[in-house]
Amino acid sequence: MNKILGLLLAVFLLLPMSASEGAKVVVAPTVQLPQVILREALIQQATIGIEDYLQTGGETRRHTIESINVPAGLRLPDGRITYRVTLPNGVRFSKGTLVNVDVLLNGSKYTTMRCLMRVRAYDMMVVANKQLVQGTEITAQDLRIDEREYKGENWTYFTDVKQVLGKVARRGIGQGEIITSINIQNAVIIHSGDLIDLTAVVNGIRVTTQGKAMENGREGDYIKVKNLASNKVVRGKVIDKNNVEISVR
Repeated sequence: MNKILGLLLAVFLLLPMSASEGAKVVVAPTVQLPQVILREALIQQATIGIEDYLQTGGETRRHTIESINVPAGLRLPDGRITYRVTLPNGVRFSKGTLVNVDVLLNGSKYTTMRCLMRVRAYDMMVVANKQLVQGTEITAQDLRIDEREYKGENWTYFTDVKQVLGKVARRGIGQGEIITSINIQNAVIIHSGDLIDLTAVVNGIRVTTQGKAMENGREGDYIKVKNLASNKVVRGKVIDKNNVEISVR
């Protein structure tokens, strides 16, 4: 009898229970926020912010804007979506430009999406038409105008060949290389021993006497000159090939 009861109990335990008889497992549904901002919308807002920044700064060069690293997008609750864009570090040409896109929901900040963009600027620049050796006095035949990328370097480039004529190569310059304030310099226009006009302004009156250059000088250089009237050696600024100006305090 006990064996029969045990067998019946085992069969009963193996039978499936109804939902009302067993423990209930409740899985909460994932809440999907109704509004979606796509990555493309963030890129668009970042691009608009960069364009506004460049326009406000008077930038007129041809430029391109591309994304480097932009969030995939986000979901957010119902409400009116607007944007506020800032460039905390400004535009860094050719490098990464950080753009903060604030997402506003009903006028209040919901979150900030940080977008890394690349801005490239191009201009028509004076470049070397052929290889120039150090010390070469530059002529029109040595130059041409080509479009080149400006990468934000700490030098000045030139857009008019006339700005470069008569300068000399500070170092060797390769064919096609951009001519800049770094790789050229003014030609020597006063040589040691040259007789020059030495000018000073004394009590508002310009006084000129004859002097003798004691060293070579380029336009804008300060060189030693001897005042032939007093035999004193002073330092003066080279104005042109005939004139050196000294400051009198």
